[in-house]
Amino acid sequence: MKSTKTLPENYSLAWQIDVEKDKGQMILLQLLAFPWGLLVLVFLGWYVMTLRPELFGGQAFEISMGVILALLPVLGLSVILHELVHGAFFWVFTREQPRFGFTLLYAYATAPGWFFSTSRYWLIGLAPLVILSAIGLALIPFAREELVYLLLFGVFINASGAIGDIYIVTRLALEPAGTLVEDQGTGFRIYRPGK
Repeated sequence: MKSTKTLPENYSLAWQIDVEKDKGQMILLQLLAFPWGLLVLVFLGWYVMTLRPELFGGQAFEISMGVILALLPVLGLSVILHELVHGAFFWVFTREQPRFGFTLLYAYATAPGWFFSTSRYWLIGLAPLVILSAIGLALIPFAREELVYLLLFGVFINASGAIGDIYIVTRLALEPAGTLVEDQGTGFRIYRPGK
């Protein structure tokens, strides 16, 4: 099914999530973020030890003050790039400019008023995790030592911050064929055929 701005008549709201209104959902995502972030960290450690073992030997593990000072801008850039990739996929499926929002706790991209099939929403939801992680991991074997640390941090922020995306696409995998998703930025509405 194509993306549409008109909800078909035989569709009704099945369930919804809004992290601004439902603090329980926000707490659940924070609880899920810890083991997911740990898994990402273990993978990144293994990846670097396999491809760049010299970074962990003796004196080479010292990180300069410049790298430490660059972590905050890398964090911001990682969040912005993550949302821009979501936005690019919203644009691909709607040909309308997406809307972006940022708070202290989260950032989002959305296409208000559009309904997406679950398969399209899987692409929208997982695109930043897959694309940005692949680019970062591909650069690590060739980057200078200082840049490796920054790349690792950026990949970690992007991947660990994707827990909300992973959560929603996992729930969507359990939905029947024909289900539609309305992304509202801070939450989702899921519609199914039938009353």
